Amino acid sequence: MKAVETSLAKIAKDNHLFRAITHLDSQNAGARAAAVDAAQPLHGLTFVAKDQIDVAGLPTSFGSRLFPDQPATRDAACIQALQAAGAVVIGKANMHELAVGSARNPWFGQVVNPLSSKHGTGGTSSGSAAAVAAGFCDFALGTDSGGSIRSVAAAVGVYGFKPTNGVLSLDGVWQVAPTLDTLGLLARDGGTLAKAFAALGGETADRSATLAGKVIAHPIGLYGDVDVVVEEAMNRALDAIRSGGGRVVEVKIEDSAALAEAGRTILRYEFALAYSENVAANPARVSPEVLAFAHTANKVSCAAYDAAKSLILDHRAVWHDLLRGIDALLAPVAPGLAPRLIDEHTEVNGQWQPYGPAGAEFRMWANTIGIPAVAIPVQCAGRLPAAIQLAARPHADGALIDLSAALGREIENQRAAKSQ
Repeated sequence: MKAVETSLAKIAKDNHLFRAITHLDSQNAGARAAAVDAAQPLHGLTFVAKDQIDVAGLPTSFGSRLFPDQPATRDAACIQALQAAGAVVIGKANMHELAVGSARNPWFGQVVNPLSSKHGTGGTSSGSAAAVAAGFCDFALGTDSGGSIRSVAAAVGVYGFKPTNGVLSLDGVWQVAPTLDTLGLLARDGGTLAKAFAALGGETADRSATLAGKVIAHPIGLYGDVDVVVEEAMNRALDAIRSGGGRVVEVKIEDSAALAEAGRTILRYEFALAYSENVAANPARVSPEVLAFAHTANKVSCAAYDAAKSLILDHRAVWHDLLRGIDALLAPVAPGLAPRLIDEHTEVNGQWQPYGPAGAEFRMWANTIGIPAVAIPVQCAGRLPAAIQLAARPHADGALIDLSAALGREIENQRAAKSQ
């Protein structure tokens, strides 16, 4: 009960600064906490859910005014699982409208990065990431259709986990593009991430995991130019892998641009199937950005969609062969650091470019291929954090979280040693 009271007090004090929480469950949180057994593995932990995940007694707004403001009648499967493990949901987190709108949500406001009032959070799971970074809760649920869990984790300096497609139940989660959608987790450390994943039905964490003997691939051709600070973070990660007893190999990725475009095509087509009719019938209840996205999405033909689905199946076969011989693949999460608040652009070697659209190139491949990926923060002296990510073969989720936590520890140990 103390943890719930602390979380609610922090939100009451500071949420106006960050606009991370849209619906607070102060009335029911106490009852949920009272029902928790102290012996449960997540006892004492609080969390928030992205506002496209049903929480009984709270409306699921989906970041929009498109739907009736009615409370959900039951918890999503993920909420039920976490509650059964002892965690307490305390509210709903802000997000981009319908997970396709802009950072400037006209109904609930723009989420501000807790690390810097001049910066944003850079993805649709914006409020979930800000809530964790601000200390409002121990972890948060979000969704990842094109990289949203990892992009926001990178922007605020926390861990962000996208599981293998289909591993975690989406019952009670409002979907955007079923081919790409996954639930996701955000936490300030890898250990909490691992415990929450285990509670959701994943593997139990192996706290003794190390980098020794692991083979990590550095992909050539997967992503484009990155800022010098991100490049430095990648180099620090590579050094940490080697110093921890791991081995780095290079692998070549072919046709990454075509894979990214296929992901965008699938996202647009499946969104249009689910929501374009409702959007067209209620234009005053959505933002201009959502109207524009729906207009573009409606132009995607069935033939283009089928071709995109076929292409990702071909790529999945190639990627799965590649991943069998390695423990993980290492890549940057974004080309630059957290985006500035005024326009959600990030600086890349003196040039400003949109942070979000980089998702197809830097993050969506994990969704199209269907593999797990974890964003790992890399602290930078005097600057906002950078981030890297590890990805692995399908269904290696638990081992990947443990390996990511080990890499994060090794990077921090090296930083601490150099600062002495």
